[in-house]
Amino acid sequence: MYTKRIQIVNYGPLEKLDIELPFEGETPKPVILVGENGSGKSILLSHIVNGLIEAKGVAFPESPEVEPGKVYKLRSSAYIKPGGEYYFARVDYDSSFYTSEIRTRRSKLEYPDVPTGISGTAAQTLWEKIGSEDNDHYDSNLVNDRNTTKRVEEIFAENCVLYFPFNRFEEPAWLNEENLRAQAQYMDARHLAGQTSRNVIASSPLHANQNWLFEVVYDRAALELQIQNFPVNSGNNTILLPLFSGYSGDAARTYEAALQIVRILLRRHDVRFGIGKRHNRVVSIMADMDSEAKQLVPNIFQMSSGETSLLNLFLSILRDFDLCHTPFTSTSDIRGIVVVDEIDLHLHAVHQHDVLPELVKLFPKVQFVIATHSPLFVLGMQGAFGEDGFALYRLPEGQRISPEEFSEFGDAYQAFTETVRFSNDMRAAIEEAQKPIVFVEGSIDQRYIHRASQLLGKEAIFQRVKILDGGGKGNLDNIWKHRNLLDSIVHEGVVLLYDCDRGISREENGNFVRQAIPRQDDHPIKKGIENLLSKETLEKARQHKPAFIDVDPGRTKIVRGEPEIVPEEWSINKDEKKNLCDWLCANGTEEDFQQFSVIFDFLGNMLDLQSVQVE
Repeated sequence: MYTKRIQIVNYGPLEKLDIELPFEGETPKPVILVGENGSGKSILLSHIVNGLIEAKGVAFPESPEVEPGKVYKLRSSAYIKPGGEYYFARVDYDSSFYTSEIRTRRSKLEYPDVPTGISGTAAQTLWEKIGSEDNDHYDSNLVNDRNTTKRVEEIFAENCVLYFPFNRFEEPAWLNEENLRAQAQYMDARHLAGQTSRNVIASSPLHANQNWLFEVVYDRAALELQIQNFPVNSGNNTILLPLFSGYSGDAARTYEAALQIVRILLRRHDVRFGIGKRHNRVVSIMADMDSEAKQLVPNIFQMSSGETSLLNLFLSILRDFDLCHTPFTSTSDIRGIVVVDEIDLHLHAVHQHDVLPELVKLFPKVQFVIATHSPLFVLGMQGAFGEDGFALYRLPEGQRISPEEFSEFGDAYQAFTETVRFSNDMRAAIEEAQKPIVFVEGSIDQRYIHRASQLLGKEAIFQRVKILDGGGKGNLDNIWKHRNLLDSIVHEGVVLLYDCDRGISREENGNFVRQAIPRQDDHPIKKGIENLLSKETLEKARQHKPAFIDVDPGRTKIVRGEPEIVPEEWSINKDEKKNLCDWLCANGTEEDFQQFSVIFDFLGNMLDLQSVQVE
């Protein structure tokens, strides 16, 4: 089950939000919601979850998570945005299911005209359904008829459906001694019509995960152990010797998937699960150390709060899908929707940046809708998925943004990169340089400039400077911020050369200069050093390999009722940037690199000015 679209108008801080959740073909992209406290992240998630719980009530009416006839999310006029007369919300899921609602401040009779903003919108249909003495209407096609019930049952049989609220909590081992004594038990699974052992809301699932793991390990060992008989000659007779040849079956595959989660979480590959004896039936994590198996974690309740949080989240996905009784070969087969509020709770920076994105990537067919305050998590997702591999929305406006537009991103990025190693590396490079240093944003920029110097006859200028990979815009900003501390060790000057799209005007301070490469405005490539390549050069590259360049075709969109032309835009495919550079450096001509002369003009002027100052 996937969410397709969310529309919210005048609900709390959300004035007008309309998000179509992104997909790559039929595969959902992770969606991350950011914004300050009170910006509406939890409100948006509650609308999605409300429909999921309603769907579960249709599929399993005997196992409700809310009282029958009620909804999970409260509807109240108190949520209407100040200055507004109504709120409206609609969530569309796949299979054409939807939920929608409208609420006004007063009864319908008290409005002589339709409140401003309703006419001509999706809210008008709901307005027309409000009773004359009422002030709200809730609408959904998730109804208890035979066809709908059957289809929703099929959806739950093929998808994991989970919501992790912000107040999910597992008491740490040191706080709750009972957890340390808790033993794994057989699950109390329900198999009656209309009932299920699965819950959408996952608030404290560690005991359930422990019991489920116990059954997975038991089934694997007792039912899926494989024996092969090997013939052995014994005198004049041949006997068959039974030898263990591994495990095979659904439980074995589930076990390996769970183990993959633990290996990523603990960042080691020699671990496995252990089950205590019948008088101490706890689930432990074992590791091979010093040629023998030892307990790395005697009881999974003894893991840190952050580790427990991640273990619970991703084991719950496995468990919920396993309870679907839908066979799978690996985590990449698991479908469904997982909604997580405040995913960064309790997590160390390493878990946010490195571990969590890698765990999300294990489940490519699961639609993750995640609220977070963590710029490090966003940065980690960018590293794991690329800029276009996930979608980042800033609330309350619901605008899709890039990671660097995340308002908290800059400070966190600086904190993350401002390490002893980074500082020492930059300091050493500056201190040892016997000629001016030019820091560019990446190694590809270095290579283009070097090749351009050869083709344009600018090698004399190139040889007079030292061009280094600065590691991205954040690192260049960091050098600029600390220029006063570094100025005393600068011998020949430092230039920070930003990509053309950074909007950096020329600035000088002591021995430091920073400026962006001049941009060609009438150009299909708007970002990166490739803006200096002519359109003809890029066309030639496309003819050689179309995958080099992604094209967003020109189109007309309607803005406030008026047509607006959106011009065609090109971008270098993130996975092909290096390949394009390789090809152009090998096959490009002087004409192809002609626009790079602006870089050498700038460097030449700087070097001439330096020599005058020295004289």
